[in-house]
Amino acid sequence: MKKKLLFSLILAFFLMSICMSVSEVVAKEQANLQESKYVEVKPSPFIEYEKVREMIKNGSEVSITVILTFSPEINESTLFFHSDLKNASGHITIEGSPGLKNGGSFTVNHQEAKNEVRIGWSGEAPEVNKREENVTLLNITQKITEEYSVIDIKRDVTSEIIEDAISAQGEAREKVESANRTIVNATEAGVDVSEAKTSLETASLYLKDANDAYWQGRQEDSIVAATNASHYAELAKEKAESAVGSMKYRNYGILAAVVIIAVVVLGLWAKKRSKKRGIY
Repeated sequence: MKKKLLFSLILAFFLMSICMSVSEVVAKEQANLQESKYVEVKPSPFIEYEKVREMIKNGSEVSITVILTFSPEINESTLFFHSDLKNASGHITIEGSPGLKNGGSFTVNHQEAKNEVRIGWSGEAPEVNKREENVTLLNITQKITEEYSVIDIKRDVTSEIIEDAISAQGEAREKVESANRTIVNATEAGVDVSEAKTSLETASLYLKDANDAYWQGRQEDSIVAATNASHYAELAKEKAESAVGSMKYRNYGILAAVVIIAVVVLGLWAKKRSKKRGIY
């Protein structure tokens, strides 16, 4: 029984490795495709979506319009469509053409596709619990005898709370780094900053919790942890600066005491010398 279970686990891992390798090869091949010279894409395709700090809001509707002009040098070519949008589909402004499907293809007669041809594409941005970068909104390739790249539209997908969590982590990280620099400088100056170090350690632990929560998709917990990290980092910096200030005051006090003692000693010495002059 144990041998069968072990064999199943090894087989599953082997198959997963193969699938990942195939996916990586396909992605690399698409990225290395030569740009097609048999279809011209009008610059700046029209893309409409709900924004979150210049990125696409998760779950929002995305609409894309791409304008193509086909070269009459060849008779026909086949377009292939791929998108990471949910329920993605489209249409092409060629008379009698069926709807375009995600993962599907459409053969274009270049002699009949005169002037500009519009492709409309739409779907829902994926639901994400952390920022997803380079999500494919629409990828079109063209197959003649070889495959060529036509257009590849990618955007980042996020949400307000995800961006708030990223921002809170960034702010906390800066404060932790600032506190650490202050503590290092104070330590090099011979100042006892043990209390500040304790607060910095707490801040670092909270920052780690914030990062872990972010990658686990728990953005509210990430924000709370990052806020705590900022608080303890500020406290650490304040303690370090206070310790430095206290040391300066102690040094000034010691210096003042030395000066006073020196003045007193000098005064006594001068008085004693005056008395001696009076005797002799």
